[in-house]
Amino acid sequence: MNIKIADLDRREGEPLAFRLTLDPDELKARHQEIRGLTPVETKGEAAKLGDLYYINGDMQADVKFVCARCLRPFEQHVAIPFSETFAPAESLLADEEDSEILPLESDEIELAPLLQENFLLDIPAFPLCEDDCKGLCPTCGVNRNEQPCSCKNERIDPRLAGLADFFKDSK
Repeated sequence: MNIKIADLDRREGEPLAFRLTLDPDELKARHQEIRGLTPVETKGEAAKLGDLYYINGDMQADVKFVCARCLRPFEQHVAIPFSETFAPAESLLADEEDSEILPLESDEIELAPLLQENFLLDIPAFPLCEDDCKGLCPTCGVNRNEQPCSCKNERIDPRLAGLADFFKDSK
């Protein structure tokens, strides 16, 4: 879906509402942590205020992940807000390259790639089933969320191992 700049110019600041559904297969192929995805429903509005064009709204979908710590599959509902600002390319100064304002390259704003990028950037690189997930024991492999583990997983830096003997004699 594209939004024509001329349509926004004629509306004189009145927002133009839009709805868009992003293809889940394309998004899933572009992010390795997504195991399953419902169609991404997008609602938003576009408006022109002064010389700037604003697009904002939110995206919602159900995403299936595998926990990065305990390897348990889980599903999470994500609601991702988005907001972008555009200006004609000729009105942007050369020193504003790092600006949050995106240049308008044509007479339309192409929404799909813009929204796909916003969605993918908001998906976690290391999804966790719970914020306090304890993960798997590196020694025996038990899921420490489900049962305790009696393994001793203490790592001692070999350069400091000699100090452990130092305190044994003082007792």
